[in-house]
Amino acid sequence: MFRALLAIAVSLLGLAGCASAPVAPAASQLPWQDKAFSFDAAQVTIGKAELFRLDADLLAPLRAPEVLAMTPQHRLKHLLALIFGADRQRFRYRAGHSTPALETWRLQRGDCLSLTVLAYSAARAMGLDAQMQEVRVPVSFDRRGQLDVVNQHVNVIFRRAHRELRDSEARDVVVDFDPDFASRRPGRVLSEDAVLARYYNNVATEHLANGRRELAYAHFKAAILADPAYSASYGNLAVLYRDAGLAPEAEQLLRHAVAMGDPADVPMHTLHQLLSEQGRTAEAQRIARALAAGRERDPYHWISLGVRHLEDGEVRRAIDALEHAREMATGFDEVHRYLAVAYWRAGEAGKARDQIALLASSGDKAGLAKLRRKMQGAQP
Repeated sequence: MFRALLAIAVSLLGLAGCASAPVAPAASQLPWQDKAFSFDAAQVTIGKAELFRLDADLLAPLRAPEVLAMTPQHRLKHLLALIFGADRQRFRYRAGHSTPALETWRLQRGDCLSLTVLAYSAARAMGLDAQMQEVRVPVSFDRRGQLDVVNQHVNVIFRRAHRELRDSEARDVVVDFDPDFASRRPGRVLSEDAVLARYYNNVATEHLANGRRELAYAHFKAAILADPAYSASYGNLAVLYRDAGLAPEAEQLLRHAVAMGDPADVPMHTLHQLLSEQGRTAEAQRIARALAAGRERDPYHWISLGVRHLEDGEVRRAIDALEHAREMATGFDEVHRYLAVAYWRAGEAGKARDQIALLASSGDKAGLAKLRRKMQGAQP
C-alpha cells in the first residue's frame, strides 16, 4: 500500500517578502471529475467573507475610537494582548483542523493557518498595515492514516508598526508563535484569495484523511478555483484521483503541479510513485534523479535532514548536515539555532556559544530566548 504525500498550509507569524507566482493552467484544461465525485458547489459552505469575518464581540473593542487613535505600535500591542493574551498563551494549538476567524476566536484554539487568518482580520479591522505571506521552512511531516502531510507555512507581517527612539523610521514587526521555525527571509505575499485557497486545501486534506472523498473533491476544486497559482492543490487532488483509480487524470494534475511548484518535491514524489507502479521505469528514474539533484542543491533539505537526525539522537550526523546547510547559504537563523543545540549535545560548548552569538547579532530575540530555555540545565 502506498503512502500518499500531501501539502497543507500551516503558519508562523513571521517575516517574508515577495516572490513571483507560478503560471497556472486554465481551469478548462484540467481533468475535472465532477460526476465521479458527485460534485455540488454547495458542499463548500465557507466563502472569503466568512473566512475573515470577526466575532462582533471582538470587533467592537478593536474598532473603539480610543484604539483607532493609537499609534500603529500601540495598536499592535493592543491587538496581541486582546486576542492572544499578554503571555501569547491564550489560544491552544489544534493541529489538523483549520477554522475561519470567527470560529477560531470562539473556540480559543486553532491551527496556525487559523491564527494567521484571525490576526490578519483583527489587524485589518484596526487599520494596521498587515500582510499574509508564505515562507519556506525546514520540512516537517504530520502522519494522518495513509497520508503523510507536509506542512507549508504562512505568516503575517505588520508593516511599519514599531519605532524606537534611535530609529529614523518605523520598522516592520514580526510575531512568532513558534520560534523554532521562524524565518526572516523573503517569501511570497498572499492575497486573501490565496489564503482562502490554502484554507480549502487544508479542509479538503482533512476530509481525504477521513475517507470523505466527495467533500475532499469539492474543496480541492474550490481551492484551485480560488487561487489557480497554488500548486499544492493540484498535487493533492491528484492523490485523490490516484486513490480512486483515475491514474491518467492524476498524472495530468501532477505534471501541472511539478511545472508550477516551487519547490515541487511533493508532486514529484507522488509522480515518481505513480510512474513506478505503472512500470514506467525510465521515466520514474528521471524523476528520481531530478529529486535527488534538487535535494543536493537545497539548503532546506539539509536543514530538515539535520533536524531529523537531532530528533533521532544522531548528533554527529545532524552536525554534518547542518554545517553543510550553513556552507550553502547565509542568513538562515534556524541553522544557527539547530547547530547550537547539536554542538551543545555533542559536548562542544564553545561552538554552541559561537552559534548563539551569531543568533544574537542577527536580532532574533524570540528564537534566542527559546534556545536558551532549551539549553538551560542541559550542560554538556
